[in-house]
Amino acid sequence: MITEKRISRFLAVALVTFMLATQAIFLGTAAFAENREKESQKEINIWETAEYQIYNKENIDKLAKEYQVEPDYLYYIAEVERTYNLEPYELFALIYMESKFVPQTKMDGGSLSYNTTQMKLSTAVTAYMAITQYYEKNIPYPTHDLLNENKYYATLLAGGYLKYLHETYKDKYESYTAYRMGITGRLGFFKKNGDYRSPYALQLDQIRSSLLQGATKI
Repeated sequence: MITEKRISRFLAVALVTFMLATQAIFLGTAAFAENREKESQKEINIWETAEYQIYNKENIDKLAKEYQVEPDYLYYIAEVERTYNLEPYELFALIYMESKFVPQTKMDGGSLSYNTTQMKLSTAVTAYMAITQYYEKNIPYPTHDLLNENKYYATLLAGGYLKYLHETYKDKYESYTAYRMGITGRLGFFKKNGDYRSPYALQLDQIRSSLLQGATKI
């Protein structure tokens, strides 16, 4: 279960992020990045607390340098994992698999896949429903602008959606396969192979394990 203390801390951070994200739609991504950097300087450094010791700050900084992504974003991924009680580094691994942490919105199978999480709009709506109804969080409704411009918002949706898949299927391989192939697509894989251990799911779990052991180059 997600603790009230963690929810309160995370929602405080998320509220700032989403307020700035709304501004970003009108002011552009440069202004959003500048505003969030100012806000992040005000946040309490939690990375030395026992709760976050499993996330080695030095390793995260090295990972950020290796893949040329700002450390603040990787710290945010860790916070989303903690908020949804995900396995350490599984959201890191998922985002690496989808985009190598690089925001990119592209046409995929007739519809757009958004940002670092490569989530489609229809899936984002499902994630929104799970987060607001099951986890009772007040977040903005997913739109093209939010998903395209705000990787923090996209990451929050992906974390909540992965939590929803885990609670629905009780099997990490089925959850990972469903994220990649869709809720219906996972059934097609099972029908053909007799299990949910897709190449995507196996590689994601291997990357998660490597990151947990301190790898900074995947």
